[in-house]
This record gives sequence, C-alpha cells and structure tokens, in this order.
Amino acid sequence: MAWIWLGSDNNKGVPTAYDQGIRALARCNSKTVLAKGQFQIELNEVFVLPKSVDKLGLLNFNPTLYARALAETSIVGLNNYSSQVVQLISDKEFATIGAVIGRLLSDVQQDIFERIPGAAEIEMSEVGDVGSPQSEGAKMATSEISDDDDVLKEVRRLLEQDGWGGVLLTGAPGTGKTWYARQIAIKLSGGEERRFREVQFHPSYQYEDFVEGYVPDGKQGFRLADKHMLQMASIAEMEKGPVVIVIDEFSRTDPARVLGETMTYMEMSKRGIDFYLPSGRRTRIPKNLMFIATMNPEDRSVDEIDAAMERRWAKVELVPDPKKLKGFLDSNGAPDAIVQPVMSFFLGLQEHLQIGHAFFCSIKDAESVARLWNHQLRHIVHKRFRFDEDSRKDIEALWQTCSNALNLISAPSAASAND
Repeated sequence: MAWIWLGSDNNKGVPTAYDQGIRALARCNSKTVLAKGQFQIELNEVFVLPKSVDKLGLLNFNPTLYARALAETSIVGLNNYSSQVVQLISDKEFATIGAVIGRLLSDVQQDIFERIPGAAEIEMSEVGDVGSPQSEGAKMATSEISDDDDVLKEVRRLLEQDGWGGVLLTGAPGTGKTWYARQIAIKLSGGEERRFREVQFHPSYQYEDFVEGYVPDGKQGFRLADKHMLQMASIAEMEKGPVVIVIDEFSRTDPARVLGETMTYMEMSKRGIDFYLPSGRRTRIPKNLMFIATMNPEDRSVDEIDAAMERRWAKVELVPDPKKLKGFLDSNGAPDAIVQPVMSFFLGLQEHLQIGHAFFCSIKDAESVARLWNHQLRHIVHKRFRFDEDSRKDIEALWQTCSNALNLISAPSAASAND
C-alpha cells in the first residue's frame, strides 16, 4: 500500500495551484530495479481523497496520538518534510495515518478502513484541550518559584505586555541564571514538559543543530530534519498556551550564525509570517513560542554579538544576592556563629568582583566554607587578578579574616572532642 503525497513541482516547497499533502491511497502492484538505488514502482487501485491532508492536519486532529505514533514518521513527522520522493513507513504508522484521515474525512472513512488493515482498530486518544497542563499523557514538571517571584513577573511583562521576541538573563557566574531560566519556562508552559525545551550553545554549535540540518536516515543516506527551533515551532502551532525554548550559554557561540532567519522573525511584529529556510521550505514562528536565554556578560565572546541580535532581546540582570545566601545557610542548618563571617566575606568579595550566591549553596559549617575557598574561589581570584597583585592580596586578606573567625568558632568543638 502507498499514500500519495502532492508536493511542489520543484521540490522546494513553493506555492502550488493545489493543496499539498496526502491526496490518494493506492496499492503497489510491482517494483522494478532500474539501477543501483533506482526503482520503478507501479501503483493501481488508486483511491483519490476528497481533499489533501497535510502534516498540520494530522497533528491538530489528535496531538496525543500524533506525538505517540507519528512524530518520527517519514514525510508526516516533525523531523521530516514533504518534498522527499519515496519513503518507507511501518504497517502500524500506515494504519495510524489511515485511522486519522478516515476520521477527518468521514465521507470516505469506510472506504479507507476497508482498504487498510488495522486502521479501524487504531484507538483514538481523547483530544482534550492541548493548551491545558492536563493533556492526556503529559509529563509534568513543578517550578520551585512562586507566581509572585520578581524575576518571573518581570519576564512575563517583557514577553506578554511589551512584546519582546526573547528575554536574556544576564549576570555573573553563580547568580542562578540557568536555574531561573528553567523555573520560568516551567511556569510559562504550565509545567507540561513537551511545551518547553532546554538547549545549550557551545563553540561548535551550528545552524544545523538548532534550525534544520541533514541527519543519517539509517539507509546509508541522509534526510533533512527539523531541529529544536522548528520542532518547538510545530508544537507551538498546535498549542493555545506558551511554548518555551531555553538557550543556556547564549554567547558561547555566534548566536547570529546559529539562529539564522530566526533572528529576524522572532520579533513579535513578524510572528506568524511565512519565510523561507535555506532548504527552500517555508515556515513561521508562532506568537506563542517564547525564547529565554542566559549569558555571562563578562564572557569575551559577548563583545562579538552584533547589534542586530542584541536589540531583539530584552535583558534582565541577576545580581549576587545576600538574602539568597542567607537563605542557603538557614536551609542547610548552618550554625548562627558562622553566618556573620560568611556574609561579611561574601559582601567584601563583591567590592572586587561579582561572585554569585549560588557558589555558597552547600555551605553548612566551617569546613565546607574552607573547601569552597580552597577548591573554587581561590582559583577564580588568582585567575582574575593574576596581573593585579594588590587586589588579589586584598581578597586573600578578606578570606583570612573569615578563616580566623571560623577557626575560633570550630576550636571549642574540637577541644570538647578531645576531652
């Protein structure tokens, strides 16, 4: 059996006089080998559908079934596209497509079910409200921040009220940028895991990793596949609520190169407008697809981000927060006696360089403070101030003051242990 897909006349996704998509069902009568990798396939018993059914039609009819059974299917799956010529699919996938089309086109449902074994037996999951976190089978995540969180409220205002294409969380290392980005994504997506995705940029990250690129097809060849941005855009098309892409370490590569056309069409004024990809395919970025990224403003590569990219992102700065540090100490059960020396050391450090509160998240006693200095902070200080001996000595003096206080605190407990 074969589904017949009407594509474009030049294999580039250009507009046609007809609706592209699945338009007929046929039986394979014979297959003749013409040359290596080339075949002639003869079809008969062609049954023409009343109208074409495209990928979006299959997806929108029953997102739960689509995600479970068809998302990876050749031609109609999220990672495939319609200009491929011939692709093999499994009997179950073939029957599932028939089950959906039969219910979409009720006038010919009986004809389809009679022709495709197993199509009538495919169970249709409840469609439900796909914008609700209660969608059937949805994996849920729980955010650790409240709706009243100041950073969350600011990000919501920038995305929902001011219409920014994306929000960039900036700040020194240890200020919780990555953690906050995930928590905000969970909040915006209602906690439904399929509606948010986290990716990390790195020096070798490319356009082909983020938008579209060729991947092995398992048959000694390659196929063009949707990557993170296009996959999430497809999901956003069928969702009522926000869908979120989190990009960690935004400046670790060249963002303009990786995002490509996304840089222009992520602007809210251009959302929902079709544009062409290098492959010739058309796509668009829905209004409900939100971008959140994180970046250390002190990274050397930040200076290389061009102005066109920067102006498309609103920036929210996260700063070292002594209140959050105090919260770590309290939740870890740290003795009251070490709180003041640690707080003083933390605040003193900020006068020389920004060190985030997250570095101190495991502090619970004098020994853990010493380990933090010896195995982390000391090395950061030496690297930062290797050409500034005065600043380095000032910070080492700060640590010595803190260490002396901690030694005085821990001495009585050591003496008691020896009695």
